[in-house]
Amino acid sequence: MASKPEVDLKTSFCGLEFRNPIVVAAGVHGRDGETMAEVARCGVAAVCTKTIVSRPAPDVLPCFVQAGPGMLNAVFGSDRSAEYWFGEGIKRAREGGARVIANLAGFSPEESAQLAERAVAAGAEMIELPTHCPHMGEILNALYPGLNYPEPKLTDVAPMQAAVRLIKRAVKAPVVVKLSGTFAHIVREWALGVKEAGADGIACADAFGPGLSIDVATGQPRLGGPRGVGGLTGAGIRPLALRMVLDIALTVDLPILGVGGVGSARDAVEYLMAGATLVGVCTAGHMNGAARYAKIISELGGLLGRLGYADAASARGLALARIRERRERGRTAVTSPVPAVVEEGLCTACGRCPEVCAYDAIHLPAGGKARVQAERCIGCGLCVSVCPVDCIRQAYYEASSKP
Repeated sequence: MASKPEVDLKTSFCGLEFRNPIVVAAGVHGRDGETMAEVARCGVAAVCTKTIVSRPAPDVLPCFVQAGPGMLNAVFGSDRSAEYWFGEGIKRAREGGARVIANLAGFSPEESAQLAERAVAAGAEMIELPTHCPHMGEILNALYPGLNYPEPKLTDVAPMQAAVRLIKRAVKAPVVVKLSGTFAHIVREWALGVKEAGADGIACADAFGPGLSIDVATGQPRLGGPRGVGGLTGAGIRPLALRMVLDIALTVDLPILGVGGVGSARDAVEYLMAGATLVGVCTAGHMNGAARYAKIISELGGLLGRLGYADAASARGLALARIRERRERGRTAVTSPVPAVVEEGLCTACGRCPEVCAYDAIHLPAGGKARVQAERCIGCGLCVSVCPVDCIRQAYYEASSKP
């Protein structure tokens, strides 16, 4: 029997061609050129630097802590100087095989443009501009008494628009704006604003927060800084960041780099289906080691193939089409329950679905498979989402062809 053809993972983004859609997002694995070169060997499409600034500040300690399914951090940008990055860091990353996305931030639009020009001259292929760090202001004010660093107005897009316009005049490389998780309720306005300024693409989402974790043995906040708060990343933010990506895709016609809580090929496909073209991974690589990047890439093609796609691009935006179908078919507010159905041939009798069914509608007979009492099932859908082998179905939405 002939084997199935391999899924084509090649991806185009802002006029650049990449071997797959998986990017190492700005974080610990973008801390210097040598580390970027090391993670590039995992097969990723590109690696983002930590945020390059003209005047690096030290991180308060401790600066990382696991928080539920995610991680809180109290870090700033790169602790390496801009001179290091433009004279050595980007060069070493490129020599080691990394395609470099320079994440950078100036204290003014003019300084951002100067940094971007130097980054591109050093070999960066793309510029990424962060927008808002949820913990930066209070920590900077603690580090430098008298600084009085102002908290930016979250709704004020104008400073970023000015930076984008100046950078677009200074460089030919694509300019991507990375939207903060703190923009969750105003993401459409930000997307429209940065598009108007001429951004080539949007990355979303950066950390949410600020958040807090407390050591119950001592009562101490588990991060350093005045209140011990930090930005939340990792699996816990994925549903929120995914919705933001969807809203961007519904609002503007710009390519999207989806970031936030990606730890598996399945997570990456969710971002593609929400409208992302590239998918960034950060916390999963930090918490599980750089090998996680290679694992996601190696499993992505197989998953897409099982889902019936010949290439990664074909999965892009499927959720947008499904949302449109809900409107067209009058299925935007279904209230009639559809009982769950268990495919007994796939059921492993793990017992998870009876545990989560608060309505006592699912039972697991001794030596048997899970069974649903249709008259008790309210059709809530929780059992479908927790089944580890995907053997529970609910036919709320008719199957339709791929777009």
